[in-house]
Amino acid sequence: MTSSPLIELAGITHRYGATVALDGCQLDIRPGEIHGLVGENGSGKSTVVKLLSGIMAPTEGTVRVDGKDVDLRSPTAAQAHGVLTVFQETLISDDCSGLDNVFAGTDGLFRRRRRSKAELELATEVVERLGTSPSILTASPYQLSLAERQVLTLTRALVRPWRLLILDEATSALDLATRDRLFALLQAERSNGRSVLFVSHRMDELEILIDRATVQRSGHTVGTVDRAEATPSRLLSMMDGRSESEHAGAATVTARRRDEQGTAARLCGVALSSDARPFDLDVRRGEILGVGGLDGHGAVALVEAFAGVSLPPKGKVEIDRDGLWSRVRGYRNAVASGIAYVPGKRQEEGLFRTLDVRDNLAMATYGEHSRLGVLRPHAIQQAVRAQMQRLGVVPDDPDYPITGLSGGNAQKVLVGRWLAAEPDLLVLNDPLRGVDIGTKREFYALMRELTDAGMTVVMLSTEIEELLTSCDRVAVCHDHGLEAVLEGDEMTYDGVLSAMFGQAPTLATHERTRA
Repeated sequence: MTSSPLIELAGITHRYGATVALDGCQLDIRPGEIHGLVGENGSGKSTVVKLLSGIMAPTEGTVRVDGKDVDLRSPTAAQAHGVLTVFQETLISDDCSGLDNVFAGTDGLFRRRRRSKAELELATEVVERLGTSPSILTASPYQLSLAERQVLTLTRALVRPWRLLILDEATSALDLATRDRLFALLQAERSNGRSVLFVSHRMDELEILIDRATVQRSGHTVGTVDRAEATPSRLLSMMDGRSESEHAGAATVTARRRDEQGTAARLCGVALSSDARPFDLDVRRGEILGVGGLDGHGAVALVEAFAGVSLPPKGKVEIDRDGLWSRVRGYRNAVASGIAYVPGKRQEEGLFRTLDVRDNLAMATYGEHSRLGVLRPHAIQQAVRAQMQRLGVVPDDPDYPITGLSGGNAQKVLVGRWLAAEPDLLVLNDPLRGVDIGTKREFYALMRELTDAGMTVVMLSTEIEELLTSCDRVAVCHDHGLEAVLEGDEMTYDGVLSAMFGQAPTLATHERTRA
């Protein structure tokens, strides 16, 4: 790598009204470098990404490309300088084919009816390098999994003549195999002088991939460290101002064994696909049941079954209501039965982008804050402010547009909406995807408070460490079946990973299949 920066931010300040999102930000990315951008939610990372992507212009400061001052006034201007961005949210149109999504914006005024052979070959090459079937290019995107949709967004960037690829939590939707292939592709492109700005909260990914890392805290640039210095404890210390020894000695949340607590909900003879073997699964009252599995192997279908979002083709889902078992027959019925669901695709399925924080938070409890059908604004405002304070939403302004929040704070609002409804069973579909480690710890502690008070939680996570850290038991899906339910000494990284690949060491803790 040469010492002369490919792209540089110098003295960047940016304001959203009275809110200062960046204050004197400094960042330089060298040719052929994979540079990490690290910080807690609300630290200014998203603003840096938007500035480099041409989505917004800085209030003060200079952006330079190849040492020359530039004005990245639009995404088109950024792309003209070779800056391409892949965001955490899978920005895909369901009205176009996968191939049309890949080449969207390259046709001028009118979209072509048929793509050229060269375009198909180029997209196919990238998709195959990521280990995904080229069939996603001809499929309707709404039929694709979250990981496959993200492969399309990655392909959209990689087929263009990029010099700097910005990955803004873009790996959070990928399975491990696809992520590793992406990392290999990025390493190979470094020899061509191409650079990557890698934004991630996953410390293991940063350790694997980056050459240097720049840390943001509360809108300020704390500093830049090279690969050898970028240890998890050092980065965490720079992120929140605590010493490395404090982080090294910090207590972790340990799982509790929930014996003799009774059963809160259960799956009876459930099959997650029409040709899969059925199984039973009980959820103990007051526990956090983790759900894991490789992408496409049934983990999402399992949590959606508990929430009534998508009922399984075989079997039934039941919840205990004051000692009487009630069958879950659909989403509305589930909500009426005391089940709340936080979806994985927060932008498409959870948040209302045209509304502010207050309306997004209060939506599930409007009935409690109305009299004779008329809403009581003062009561709503008080409830919303209390919930925002409880969750630590930043900025703490109920009138703030939901689209202006960082990913982690937007997720707090979505979770808070359903916590305000005080459900008996809270079902979470990968709720902490793209959330910083500080927020995760706060969330783990909050879940413990809720379950100690009697709430039951079913939580899918794509991170094995998160399942081990925050859950009492872990149900692992493989091939649309229940491979294992691990608890106690069985809950190890290798144990969960083995079960994901169909190599569960023991089935002692559950009846895997029904005779």
